[in-house]
Amino acid sequence: MKNKQKHIAFDLAKRLQVIDYDKLPISEYNKRYIRNLKPALGYYMKIYTDCLCKGIEATGLKLSNITFIDYGGGSGFLSMLAKEIGIGKVIYIDLNPLSVETVRLLKQETGIGPDIILQGDSGSLAKWCNENSVTPELLIATDLIEHVYNLDSFFSDLIGINNSIYMIFTTASTPFNPYVKRKLRKAMKGCESGTLISPNYYSMRYQYIRKNYPSLSENEISKWSFHTRGLIYSDIEKAINEGKYPTCKDHYNTCDPSTGNWTERILSIADYQSLLVKYHYKIKVEKGFYNTDRGNPVLSFICSCINSLIRSTGAFGFILAPFIILSCSKNRMNT
Repeated sequence: MKNKQKHIAFDLAKRLQVIDYDKLPISEYNKRYIRNLKPALGYYMKIYTDCLCKGIEATGLKLSNITFIDYGGGSGFLSMLAKEIGIGKVIYIDLNPLSVETVRLLKQETGIGPDIILQGDSGSLAKWCNENSVTPELLIATDLIEHVYNLDSFFSDLIGINNSIYMIFTTASTPFNPYVKRKLRKAMKGCESGTLISPNYYSMRYQYIRKNYPSLSENEISKWSFHTRGLIYSDIEKAINEGKYPTCKDHYNTCDPSTGNWTERILSIADYQSLLVKYHYKIKVEKGFYNTDRGNPVLSFICSCINSLIRSTGAFGFILAPFIILSCSKNRMNT
């Protein structure tokens, strides 16, 4: 079965590669996104296939009986693949309205796409599923979990839809690879200092606190601005009103205070597990691999060698892996 799904993914990637997305009436944002994705589309299709195979096997259901959520689906290519391999109902959801509109247009253009297209967050998804009496068995989100502001609410919403839903997340914010951590933390510092974005997150917090709490001294505003890193405006207000500096476990993780979007937040596996334990869920962590389908044969060979090391060196392989896969499932021993 897995070989068949790999063949379907390869064929779909070829069909998607030849589309001239610049001629489609989609946003410039999504044109850029797809333009950057296209050279490595085969690689991403392999990741999607691997995740789908894991999830399908975990549900124990026939393909036609599975309701699948492509959460934070972006371009919708994962949804397309899910339909191509025969999954019964595919629900796409993304917070970005531009991505949602792009998926609708791509479905019209290609004739392939999700059955249901939603715009919103986990709360929107939970509301829709409840109102339509839909109980999905499988959810996959790629490169998303590291950006979710409140994971406690996120998991509460998702598990509230189905208390035994099988969830798979891929994230490049791995806590194991020192090179990746150093690179991501440099980006976090840039978001705080302004070397990466403008206005920077520290200045955004500072200006907000200064405007809303004019009685504070400059020194107090600076201290609150520093200690509220990683909070949105409403939580900053709560902290100041309570007069307690928030406890910040990590010296780097930071988010946009206006949206809550984290800059590639790095969390330990223990942190993820602690969020899920109250739902009697367990986490399986697996290693991701590098893209070997490159135009440069030397680079392809190097990546192949590193992938071999990742596969053959057990726990050490996590130090080399470019991303990790988190599979979250109900712990049957507690049910």
